[in-house]
Amino acid sequence: MDNTTSGHNGPTRQVGRPDAEHLVAVLNRHRADLAGAKGVTIGSGEIVHTLTSHLWAGVSVPATGCHAAVDPLRLRAATTGVNCRRCLARYRRPDASIPGQTLLELSTTRD
Repeated sequence: MDNTTSGHNGPTRQVGRPDAEHLVAVLNRHRADLAGAKGVTIGSGEIVHTLTSHLWAGVSVPATGCHAAVDPLRLRAATTGVNCRRCLARYRRPDASIPGQTLLELSTTRD
């Protein structure tokens, strides 16, 4: 892939800009490294998120279930279970409670 852009003076070389193929290879390798993880943390964070994948420019990249991380390369494999409330709420059964959330009992009949 060519690392040039067109400007008013013609094509110019972009120094330090990675090739698209290299970026795709890095993202694929990182996704493969995370494949067996129970969950992921963002950087050195303590919150463990569900691991999912999203399509970005036609490439499947690792992502958190709650969309808390923008950069897939910041995700680190976690050995403990998921404890992110947003991830848990997103992937739980509708009738299951979320840890720390107050259960509301709603009347199904109108008076």
